[in-house]
Amino acid sequence: MVTVSIAVSCEKEYDLPEAGSFADETPPSANFTASEDPANFQRFLFSNLSNSSTDYFWDFGDGNTSTERDPENIYPAEGTYTVILTATDALDVSSTFSMDINVVEPEPQAVPDPVLKNADFDKIEKLGGSDCSCSGWDNDDIGEQGESSSGNGGSDNVVKFDNNEPDHVYQEFEVVPNSDYTIQVVSSFKDIDPTTPFPGSMLELRILAGSGYVDGYTPTYYATAPEYPNSGYGYTTVAQVEEASNNLIIETISNPGNDDYLTQTFTFNSGANASVALFIRGIGGDSSVGSYGYTSGDEEIRVDSVTISANE
Repeated sequence: MVTVSIAVSCEKEYDLPEAGSFADETPPSANFTASEDPANFQRFLFSNLSNSSTDYFWDFGDGNTSTERDPENIYPAEGTYTVILTATDALDVSSTFSMDINVVEPEPQAVPDPVLKNADFDKIEKLGGSDCSCSGWDNDDIGEQGESSSGNGGSDNVVKFDNNEPDHVYQEFEVVPNSDYTIQVVSSFKDIDPTTPFPGSMLELRILAGSGYVDGYTPTYYATAPEYPNSGYGYTTVAQVEEASNNLIIETISNPGNDDYLTQTFTFNSGANASVALFIRGIGGDSSVGSYGYTSGDEEIRVDSVTISANE
């Protein structure tokens, strides 16, 4: 935010006409306005409003000068600078106009918390299907839907990544570019069978960049979970998901060796994206089974909730 104060000094300099000569009947009148670049508080654009003038000399008050009609200047730091414009006509008559501008870095805007639909994985209506804890979280192009289950002291209140299946959850959400966020995932694993090679089933979490959405796609943030489609949006192939440049973070949650519901915390930066997608899948099984190229291991995994908040 920049406060502009004006201190005007208009001076016209010209000699009295000598005998037999003609006075300058339209002497120059210097004037200008200044505006801050919304994207860069240190950059100012100057609009020349001078009349009856042909040449211009700008002194921006920071050691920089210009002879352009409508120049711009990038100031080195916050502060008050006096800008002086000297406008001159063809008879070498000049006029000056000055303005004080205050260069002030704006206060940072508060970053809102992202909005996730059905983040508690309640068993509710699902588009084109029966009620499911995966409502709002299904993208059949990149995995099978997570299943409804009960746990953590509730009923029909968690999403299950079944053993030896390519189950997943996926949802897109708005972010502020170049902002930091924290994700918390509350999950539980079935105990590892002693005969199962460690680490068994694992939960993989990815934040996928909006820049990696399928060509021509514009994300829609629906008001309710049952409105979300089941395919044909955002990310449409597992290869697209696994492309390294499309991933802002990749985190893996391993089986802790008990079935307690534990909270895992991760952070990410949104980069240049205004939209990203959260993708969670079960891994650790035979990737040659099925058509998605991944499955969970022998142990079921349950996720009770996901929260994402903006860092202060």
